Amino acid sequence: MKKVYICSRYRADARHTVQENIDRAYFACGWALSHGYAPFAPHLIYPHCLDDNDPDERKLGIEAGLAFLADCDEVWQWGATVSEGMAKELAMAKTWNIPIKVFNSIGIPKDRWNREEEECSMTAKSFYPSAAIAGA
Repeated sequence: MKKVYICSRYRADARHTVQENIDRAYFACGWALSHGYAPFAPHLIYPHCLDDNDPDERKLGIEAGLAFLADCDEVWQWGATVSEGMAKELAMAKTWNIPIKVFNSIGIPKDRWNREEEECSMTAKSFYPSAAIAGA
């Protein structure tokens, strides 16, 4: 199995809550697994043992995630919006020549965005634990 690093938002912004971002990361991991990949999403692990609001602990979590990124075959940017943390991960992937694939929030690759309606092998609702995410 190829190892893929799931690069998606964690922190809340004006449009998305932390829980919605977590749900999207779970969906991305489920999508990757169902397509034969082994995903790693550090933001589903480290915020449970580190304080994301403490700059030193946040930095430690990002550094730990980057240690795993170095061993991944690909980085999957999940969603069009890039946060500060994602930007660091994507920059390191480029530095290390790790291929980056960009997907929208339901798993459609960027090169297929804005085409005719696409059939997906899975629906977002089958992976999003929270019903709060509309239109995913």
